[in-house]
Amino acid sequence: MAREQASFFTVVVNGQIEFADLPGCDNAYVKYAIVHGDDWTHLDGPEDGISQITRKNSGDPEQKLVWNFPVEVTYKSTNAFGWPQLVLSVFEIDAFGRDVVRGYGCIHLPVAHGQFTRKVPLFKPLSATIVQQIASFFSGRPAEFSNPKFPAMGEGREVTRVQSTGHASVALNVVTKDMGTFGYSEARGAAARVVV
Repeated sequence: MAREQASFFTVVVNGQIEFADLPGCDNAYVKYAIVHGDDWTHLDGPEDGISQITRKNSGDPEQKLVWNFPVEVTYKSTNAFGWPQLVLSVFEIDAFGRDVVRGYGCIHLPVAHGQFTRKVPLFKPLSATIVQQIASFFSGRPAEFSNPKFPAMGEGREVTRVQSTGHASVALNVVTKDMGTFGYSEARGAAARVVV
């Protein structure tokens, strides 16, 4: 019997948010969310999650915040527009027990099958005015995005002032199926090279 032609392609991603390198941060947890376009359908796995709080190991010379928090999700689509993005939000618990944002980051999920390690630059927004800076200093609440998925959106980002805070490392395994049916290459090319 002849195989029926696929009516969609499938992308399966699993892996983990490994660690973050955030100078000056002794404890943190990470929230993740996966953002995708309207043409994508979520099939399986959580699209968001929150990790445990981790602390730096005093015996570790690299002083990393290690989570090894799992990410497993499956999507289907007929169109590559709106390819899924992984958005990270890292928070520290301060001396008063408040959640203080330490950084946001965003990457597209790899577009080819294989194993990947991605370095996700982290940044935090800066207050827009001196009055807001003074208020955030005294309140202990620095500026943060009202929508944690904002780093994945293009609208309004050109006027957002941010400061680099470090980076996170994400290890992902990607499996694709039937992308060739829709004219997309299923071979690993230059875009699929591992970036560390």
